[in-house]
Order: sequence, then structure tokens, then C-alpha cells
Amino acid sequence: MKHHRFFISQPIADKHIFTLSDEKVIHQARNVLRLKKGDPVILLDGLNTEFHGTITMLTKQLMKVSQNEIKKLEVKDKLEVHLFASLIKKDNFEWVLQKATELGVSRITPVLSERTVKLKMNMDRADKIVLEAAEQSGRADTVFLDEPITIKEALSFCETPVMALHTKEGSEPFNKFVETIDKNVSVFVGPEGGWGVKDEQIFIAKKVPFVTMGNQILRAETASVAVASLLLLGKE
Repeated sequence: MKHHRFFISQPIADKHIFTLSDEKVIHQARNVLRLKKGDPVILLDGLNTEFHGTITMLTKQLMKVSQNEIKKLEVKDKLEVHLFASLIKKDNFEWVLQKATELGVSRITPVLSERTVKLKMNMDRADKIVLEAAEQSGRADTVFLDEPITIKEALSFCETPVMALHTKEGSEPFNKFVETIDKNVSVFVGPEGGWGVKDEQIFIAKKVPFVTMGNQILRAETASVAVASLLLLGKE
């Protein structure tokens, strides 16, 4: 039987019965997944602790889970990837959120660039997509998702090493740049149509290197998922 996973907002303590009143978790368990008394579930607190248990009560207001086992997961020394993805069309950007989360990206910051057409996003929906992707993919943590900001604002707090994907002649080969990466990296991915001249000037002023993944021109959403895959799956 499948053990459905739920991220919860409270730390997991070593208790026999865990009581939840989180409306979103209860709605998903009761109305979406149609779980009932006796079904097994896994609760996660985002702090590498899993509460394996069985539902003993599930009403509109409360969900009680009896403990079968508590697991403290080993924290792997993994690469932390901060994805600065230019805001693109709704369906495509939501796909980026989902797939980047599944791949193990640590943080996603939507970026407003020169050629950005869509300037706002539904944060409640975006948070839901990220949370469900983290639960589905078996992550012990979830992704930190920021509100959309400009490139200048993003560069004011992102950590080094940092790169901006580009197909511009003279860009540094991806494999060569990856050799300089140790524990974290910030990656900027452009919008539909690529970076504008003003975007390029901002990166150049901040001495952010342009990095290419090859001669082929990728769609914005493809580039985000491709670079996350190469960085995270290639480091395992």
C-alpha cells in the first residue's frame, strides 16, 4: 500500500499520537486523496525527520496519526542549487517549479528580466505546486520559493559562484565552469527570446560569467530543467 507523504508546519516530536489541524493537509488527505481511518501516511517537517504512522481520525477539522516509526534521515552533503528562473508563461513556469523541485533544487527565485512579459505570479498556487512536487518525489525537505524580483535585486544577495546561461559567442563552456563548483551555485536562466541588452549589461557590470551548455538553443523552461539535471544528477 502506498504511503502518502505530507509536509507539515510543526516540528515532529517523539509522540505516540500526532494531531494535525492544518486545513491544507486535511483537505488533501480527506478530499483529494480520499484517505480514511487505517491508511498509512508519512509526515515530514522539512527538518529531515519522518513520522511514519496510521490515520486514527480524519475529520474536517482534525487529523490524528498514530506512530509506527520515527526516522531521522541522514543529511547528505549535496550541492545546493539556487535557480534564478526568468518568469515565463504560466503553464511553462509552473512546469519549471515542479521539475526543479523533483530534481532537488534548494531555492527558486523568479526573475523579472528585460523581455519578461508576465510580471506577476500566483504565490499560493506556486507554493502548492512546489509542496506537492516535494511530497511526490520523496524529498525530506522542500524548496524555498521567493517572490519575483529584478535581476539587480537578485544579484544583490545571491551567493557565488554564479552564472548566467547564454548562447552568446565567447561564453564559457558549462563543463569547465562546473569544475569550479563546490557546495553551492546560483544559476540565472533567461526568458523567451533570451537575455536582453540591458540584462547583459547588468551581468557584465557584476562580473557574472555567461555559460553555455552547447550550440543548440533551448526553450527557457527546458534550459532550467536541463541545468538542474546536469548539476544535481551529475553530482550524485
